[in-house]
Amino acid sequence: MLKFIFAILVLSMNVSNSVETLVYDDQLFTKSIPYDETYERLVTSQDLEEKEDRLIVKYDVKDGDIYVECFVKDFSFSKEKAGTLKNEGEGHVHLYINDNKVDSIFTSSFIIKSLPIGTYKIKVELVHNDYSSYEVFEEFEVKL
Repeated sequence: MLKFIFAILVLSMNVSNSVETLVYDDQLFTKSIPYDETYERLVTSQDLEEKEDRLIVKYDVKDGDIYVECFVKDFSFSKEKAGTLKNEGEGHVHLYINDNKVDSIFTSSFIIKSLPIGTYKIKVELVHNDYSSYEVFEEFEVKL
């Protein structure tokens, strides 16, 4: 309850535009977009060439938070165009935790914060502006 009140307070005061509050299985957690500039994950051009998929997802668990970075070939993330007509090479990703959609993400990197201890199946799915799927996704499992 205290987390919920704090989250409402932060959002109502508009202290930070980079923190969003999410609810999953009646648990409250936050997501920062983009994540802290001090965190760095490198993907080389060789990584992109070796993998035939359009989407590469890299992640790290650090201090109980999941740092996620998406590398997408020939793609532009756009919140402003969400809900508009499908345009190849534009869109966003949908974030799923244990097969439940929890958010739409409009940046290539983000942090999933404050999940309770446990094992989670994370899925990142590439979608068009009109919310239809590119049929491109990556899944991984994380134990906190």
